[in-house]
Amino acid sequence: MELSDLLTDLFRRHHERTALRTAGRTWTYEELDRTTSVLAGWIDRECAAGRRVLVAGEHTAEAVVWALAVMRSHAVHTPMNPGLPADRFAEFVRAADAGLVVCFDRETLVRAGKAGVRALHAGDVGWPTDPVPRDNAAAAPAAPPHSRVAYSIFTSGSTGDPKLVDVGHGGLLNLCRSLQRLLEITPDDDVLHFASLSFDASISEILGALYAGATLVVPVWDQASWLGSVSRHLAAHGCDLAMLSPSVYARLDEAARRRIRKVEFCGEALGESEFHKAARYSRVFNAYGPTEATVCFSLAELTEFTPSIGTPLDGFRAFVRDSDTGDHATAGTGELVIVGDGVALGYAGGHPDENKVFGTVDGTPAYATGDVVTLADDGELSYIGRIDEQIKRLGHRVNLAHVESTLSHHLNRDVALIRQDDTILLATTADSDDTEESLMGRIRSLVPVWEAPDRIMLADALPLTAGGKVDRNALRERLAAPSDALAADASELRHVLDVVAAVLGRELDPDTSIFDAGGSSLAVIQIQVKLSERYGEEAVEAAFASMDYDFTPAAFLRHLRGEAIAPGESAAEVLLGRVEAELTRLRVELPLLRRETASWAEHGDPAVLLTGASGFIGGHVLDRLLSVGRPVLVVSTGDPDRVLNEHRTRFGRDVAAYTRVRAIGYEELQQWVDRRRGPALDGVVHCGYQVNHLLPLDSHMNGSVRNTTLVVRAAAAFGARSFVFLSAASAGERFAPLSAAALEAVGDPYSRSKLLSEEYVNTLADVGCVVSHYRPGLVYGHRPEDHGYLKDDWFTGLIEAARRLRAMPRLDGYVPVCDVSTLTESLLRGLQADAGTAGGVGSGSAVVVHRTYSLGELLHHAGLSESDVLAPAEWFERVRDGGEVHPPLLSAMQAALRGPGWRTPHREVDHDILGRLLGTPPTAPETEAQTGAAHASSPR
Repeated sequence: MELSDLLTDLFRRHHERTALRTAGRTWTYEELDRTTSVLAGWIDRECAAGRRVLVAGEHTAEAVVWALAVMRSHAVHTPMNPGLPADRFAEFVRAADAGLVVCFDRETLVRAGKAGVRALHAGDVGWPTDPVPRDNAAAAPAAPPHSRVAYSIFTSGSTGDPKLVDVGHGGLLNLCRSLQRLLEITPDDDVLHFASLSFDASISEILGALYAGATLVVPVWDQASWLGSVSRHLAAHGCDLAMLSPSVYARLDEAARRRIRKVEFCGEALGESEFHKAARYSRVFNAYGPTEATVCFSLAELTEFTPSIGTPLDGFRAFVRDSDTGDHATAGTGELVIVGDGVALGYAGGHPDENKVFGTVDGTPAYATGDVVTLADDGELSYIGRIDEQIKRLGHRVNLAHVESTLSHHLNRDVALIRQDDTILLATTADSDDTEESLMGRIRSLVPVWEAPDRIMLADALPLTAGGKVDRNALRERLAAPSDALAADASELRHVLDVVAAVLGRELDPDTSIFDAGGSSLAVIQIQVKLSERYGEEAVEAAFASMDYDFTPAAFLRHLRGEAIAPGESAAEVLLGRVEAELTRLRVELPLLRRETASWAEHGDPAVLLTGASGFIGGHVLDRLLSVGRPVLVVSTGDPDRVLNEHRTRFGRDVAAYTRVRAIGYEELQQWVDRRRGPALDGVVHCGYQVNHLLPLDSHMNGSVRNTTLVVRAAAAFGARSFVFLSAASAGERFAPLSAAALEAVGDPYSRSKLLSEEYVNTLADVGCVVSHYRPGLVYGHRPEDHGYLKDDWFTGLIEAARRLRAMPRLDGYVPVCDVSTLTESLLRGLQADAGTAGGVGSGSAVVVHRTYSLGELLHHAGLSESDVLAPAEWFERVRDGGEVHPPLLSAMQAALRGPGWRTPHREVDHDILGRLLGTPPTAPETEAQTGAAHASSPR
């Protein structure tokens, strides 16, 4: 039976049962039938039959749905790990010769585009909502035949080079039947989806669950590791069946292991220690199967520890091959040869020598595994090890897998033996009392001298591959490192680098910023959580704070040890000294720019220079400028033409409305200033700023603050009379002189950068330009066309989470809010300031709050009551457990709620700003005594 037909049969056989579940969302078999059928039809229209479709996503229900859709299409399902390093990612794409890549985040979409393959973002396609007619085959055009390849999976040989295994349809039905029978999967079972889609164990998880009518459960990946997320999920909810490698199982919390009813070990040899841990709580199964044999070849239930890997699944036979004669036997010890229709079709595009492992026995497809087994007369198999792990030492034949198992049992810990040339290296986890010398002494008392390793490396945990196996290549690299007097420092740095590599999926130079390497705010959070496990939360939090939440491995260790800042000198004082030096240079330059370029300005009516037109507030400012017919110079970080096209669509304006608008990028503006030639400017409204509270200060300084400085230079060069800067109320309520104390009083890097940008803008007062800073509260007034700007808004995210949880965090103070239309008018009034003869700072500067909201009003808009209020810590814990809030947005909420809220109620507008935004009834006017307590930090 072909894979697509198998899935169609399963969906319709179990149609009313729950097939797939994740936090807050379930799919019945009938819903999966409808959804995947429509998506499969879409794939068939976009990709030629028989071409591979790379599904570059994992650990989400959405990725599972798309994987099933590709399986039902006429394309070939080919999952790929999206976290591969860039060069490896491109190498895999080329090897697959893919017709399409399905991506689940924008970064992967960009990487796929650079690799030269057509790619789409799953979110841009969306979920189908229309029902699919059941019996419309007669009306449909004849479909092309399905590919003989059911799916393709990347694997790697001993060299680590990627190989693409093409697996046919022949073994799938037997796989499903055998898993249901041997693992006793029932329709009432919850089957854990743990494996990366790029690891073929995911095929067993998905098809095994669906064939039995069970529910496949996908835990929510929160800000910690995937393994940590799964461990917490299991501790809270348990599961009936988990398919895990022994290395992964060993890292689960005890509470998680208690809640697993059946565990199937797969992917690597099961050690006695892991067996006994599992047998305390679960039924234990041991599975064996290379990728080249449709995931699983044999399976055994173990009631006591043995090296048994069971008997072959339905449709398979086992032979052992004598390495000297090449003969095949049905009993004895030798290389395992798998025979049956479930044997893969071969390696796609592989070298002929690689495909020599595929052949036939008695006319049936066969695969030579390279594994040494003992095959008993009754068909039971016992795993011994790899052929390439058989070595000669001191005249004795040594099997490294056997030695590894022996040492793991006696030492009661993870052990990995690595061969490097003639040297045997042992890596293992360390107990508190261990030294390399004491451990080597114990090992030599356990095994003969020819089986003892030459070197030992102690580690907190052995590194794992994406598939959950011990990463032996990573161990080889570590063990090859020289040992010298700096071993302790090198070990600490190595640990930090390993944490970063686990998060980013690639190595990072010790002195390279994670943001310069393309990392995200989420990656910083994950790294901070992992490092806290070793160094403690308070120490790591202090180190990250002193780095302004930038991160380089070497700098982290310096800050952790207190070596980064000179005694008596704070980080704010260091930063202030650097900024003051730059301000001094700018004050010298601006009068020269003003004098040299004023006469060179191009003719025509003076324009208003506007930044941030693609943003929420800047877009409204541009719309207002168009309404009054002002000439506008738009400066943008993105494609200038696209900015205007999107603005036109957003506000429903004709092309003719933009005849007096010119859009350029910051690079072109830099060239104008450098050439001392550009348009005459009447004024500047600077709204363009990256609003991200989790970026480090250095990123803001190198991005938004640097752009602000360029706009200041342009204002001086082209004669601007006024400059209006959209700052942030979180920069403080008082316009005080810049000082180290003022910087330290501001809570987050984004707000500090706004305060510093104000100082750069203030230098224009020296050349006769009137400067006005507007520090607004949270700005709303979104029309339907503006709702996309609310996606990453921490405050509306908090309200939505409160509605879902039926709980609100207890807050202190008031939430200050602004209306975008009223704010826009304030900004444009700032342009009308009379510069006089000397200019000035602060005459138009103001903290702008149009209305505040109390806790009682927020409860009203969330549909809650006072009884639904929780302590903030408890509320955030519930949000994290729910897993519905994206970790960066959750962190932004926490950062925003750390500081004190607005202390007094305020109302300048009559309408209910939040009521209009959220579509809730307006609240009745409240007196100050009635407002109650609310908590929100100074608004961003």
